[in-house]
Parts: sequence; structure tokens; C-alpha cells
Amino acid sequence: MEQKHYLDLSDENTEAFGGRIANLVADKLQSGDILGYSHRDYCGMGMKADNHRFFYGEIYDGDFDDPRIFENRDLFVTWLAAQSTASLARLDDEEFYVGNQVITRKRLLEFIE
Repeated sequence: MEQKHYLDLSDENTEAFGGRIANLVADKLQSGDILGYSHRDYCGMGMKADNHRFFYGEIYDGDFDDPRIFENRDLFVTWLAAQSTASLARLDDEEFYVGNQVITRKRLLEFIE
């Protein structure tokens, strides 16, 4: 059975995540934790860090596929702080990807708990 985590677009939120959440996410990623699902086929969007770089992108079969790379923490935090659930919902993408296992405020807050 394929597990899908679709965003409820009626709960779409355009409020930027802000610096506090972005820094806490960066801390957690730098500690070695990965934000992402790991199952067969398309696993949605995820985040991870290695050394000083940060990665954001699609995950397939538990591995990142051609992620966006931020060369340092400041670039990543600045980018993530300006994002929102709506901006990361892939609303302009193919129907399959819209809201499908995307990064949301709820996922970020659960990740940093």
C-alpha cells in the first residue's frame, strides 16, 4: 500500500516561516537529522545537511534526486525563513506533485519538537 501525504489545500498558509523556525530547522539538520519520508517511489520533498551545505529537493526511494544546494547555513536560513506552506506546496507543478508530501509549517514544527 502506497502511503501519500497530501497537503489539504484548504489549509494553505502564506505566512512566512520566519527566522526562528528556519534556525531551529537548520540546527536539527546540522545535527544529522533528515526531514523527509523514506519509502518506495516518490517520497515528496525533503531537507538535509552535510558539513556546511544544506539540501532541499525531491526524494525518490529514500534518496535525494538533484536537490537545490545551499552552500552555507546563512543562505539556507534566509531562504527558508521567507518560505511558507503555500510557497512550498508546488502549486504550479503537475497535478501529482501539488501538495504531495511537501514541506509545510506543520511538518517543520513536528521536525523541530
